[in-house]
Amino acid sequence: MKLEISESIEVDTKKLVEEYGQLLTESSKQSIIKSNYKFKGDTKKSVIHQLQSQFSSVKVISKKGRYGGTTFELKEFKNLVKYERENKGGRPSLDWTNELLVIRELINQEVALSDNENFYKGFTINQLFEKLLDFDKYDIENIAKEEVSIHRIFTLSGNDAEDDYYGLKETVNNLIRNQKKIYTSLIEKEIKKTNHNISYLDSNKNEIDEETYQEYFNFKKLLTKELKVKNNKEKELKNQYFKAGMSTKDFDIKNEAQLLKEVDSAVSEKFGFKYAYRLFKMIDEVEINGKGDINLVRENFFNRILKNANFSQSKHEKKQEINYSETVFYRLVHSHQYVGCMKLFFTKLIDIESKLIDEVEEDSEELQRHLDNVEEYMAEQRLTQEEEFYDQDIYFDVERMLYDQQAQEYMTDEEWEERYLELLSY
Repeated sequence: MKLEISESIEVDTKKLVEEYGQLLTESSKQSIIKSNYKFKGDTKKSVIHQLQSQFSSVKVISKKGRYGGTTFELKEFKNLVKYERENKGGRPSLDWTNELLVIRELINQEVALSDNENFYKGFTINQLFEKLLDFDKYDIENIAKEEVSIHRIFTLSGNDAEDDYYGLKETVNNLIRNQKKIYTSLIEKEIKKTNHNISYLDSNKNEIDEETYQEYFNFKKLLTKELKVKNNKEKELKNQYFKAGMSTKDFDIKNEAQLLKEVDSAVSEKFGFKYAYRLFKMIDEVEINGKGDINLVRENFFNRILKNANFSQSKHEKKQEINYSETVFYRLVHSHQYVGCMKLFFTKLIDIESKLIDEVEEDSEELQRHLDNVEEYMAEQRLTQEEEFYDQDIYFDVERMLYDQQAQEYMTDEEWEERYLELLSY
């Protein structure tokens, strides 16, 4: 709804999002919607800051109870502005020019490879992402195994090394996901501008038509969303039961692996294959105005990862003693070793040392997406941690170990690409 200069309004959270959504960043709106029009983590602070930059006065009224919620009294609308984090003179938006140049160079490399049709089959978006940053899931697994064998926070824990390996790998992948989505989106946009052919293949390496692929993609995305919404409602209810001291044995909460397995089973039953993917084959070279620096791409990726790690660690006070029964993520943030451990891990992963960590440009929406992702992840981890303390016989790490074993054994590069695009995009 359009606002006039100097206009004042009073809105609840739902009305703010649905009728005055232009006042908020897209990531803030999505975070509120996913939380059933409630605020989680730092989203409320971010929304208030955004509103303060556009109104002369912002008053927040929060009411508890069954009919409670948050109402905003907004006086004297000034103008729509692009929200910048901390609004200190307005930092520039992220400049992706160098990344785009490098992506175009990688696309042209694929054009050169396609000249030999005897062996060249094409590439996936995930494969181009791996070339861009020079690491894949096997590098992550190898470094995780190494770190668990030498890092004191793991060697002194008394835990099963395999258990800590899965926890560290999960922690690293969670940190990567938000950034990966941005880079794969850039790659996809650049590919769409080129002259190319697309082949659609299923998990059996059989070619399928585009209509079947689109039907599969839409079916899988919708089913995944429905199952996650249902599962999240169960999690919230289970958490309420736990806090009230009531039994939680009858709740059937699924982890991500179980949800994926359920989706895969439905896909297999409907289509006769587990997953499908796109294979791109470039026909003509794309024009490149300048030369990109792939080392700078990797350095910026490193710095943004470390920025996010710093935000996560800053949300926790340092504890004097390490609780080795905690999950890897909590053990690291509570001991304030998270940033150091992630810096060491990613230095090995992309073979580059951070030099610009205090200067790297920031994007308010990217930051909010990260904070939302971390808050959701921490909430799940916190519930898991509480229940392990509450009754270790009921909640054991077998589910997570089965998940990682399954993922490691069966997920191909193409499937990883589809997992990121589909599970993290809505």
